Amino acid sequence: MDRTWKRFGFAIAVALASATPAGALTVPYTEDFTSGTANWLNATSGALTFNATGGPDGGSYVSTTAASINNPGTIQFRANNSADASGDAYVGNWTGGNVTLLEADVIHNSPDALTFFFRISAGPAFIGLVPTPVSPNTWTHISLAIDPANPLLIPEGPVTFASVFGNVQNLQIGVSVPLADEGIPYTYGIDKVSISAVPEPMTGILLSGGLIALAWPPRRRRRRA
Repeated sequence: MDRTWKRFGFAIAVALASATPAGALTVPYTEDFTSGTANWLNATSGALTFNATGGPDGGSYVSTTAASINNPGTIQFRANNSADASGDAYVGNWTGGNVTLLEADVIHNSPDALTFFFRISAGPAFIGLVPTPVSPNTWTHISLAIDPANPLLIPEGPVTFASVFGNVQNLQIGVSVPLADEGIPYTYGIDKVSISAVPEPMTGILLSGGLIALAWPPRRRRRRA
């Protein structure tokens, strides 16, 4: 291989390595609960139920059965840093990691359509609203754009986007329970909780340049007679 090609390949490798966020944050990442609850907890920091079948793809998922008594109440699934949930894959600098999308599949057996939400916390937190209610007994995909301009991201008190998403410590998926369902136990399930990102600009430029260069055949040097 020509020395120029070697140097170019080395530059791409260095750029990719430096673009990987430091710490425990893993981007992209999907928790599909294939081997257990992954240390996720319920609203009272108790263990979730692992279900080997019945998920959105027929496979495993986790659930909790609880009655809300907070009037109006919430049910929550918690990926806490303190519990090492999902190996702390969600913990760290989401801004530096270019996290742009948070997604999950959810289900419940309440007779009412329920409103789900995300809560992203660094101590102070943002609530991420899911505007479309989730119908009972059917797996539903929910998502949230991680963008300071997203009006569905609501700060809890006087907190900035940078202070929370620059140091995420806990991720929660919650359900708002209507007054009519207070005190009645229902089952709630989640699966395929994922974060995804866009490439850093410099990495994208290097990769694009590399692909163009690979597609362009190298010139052969003519030997002098």
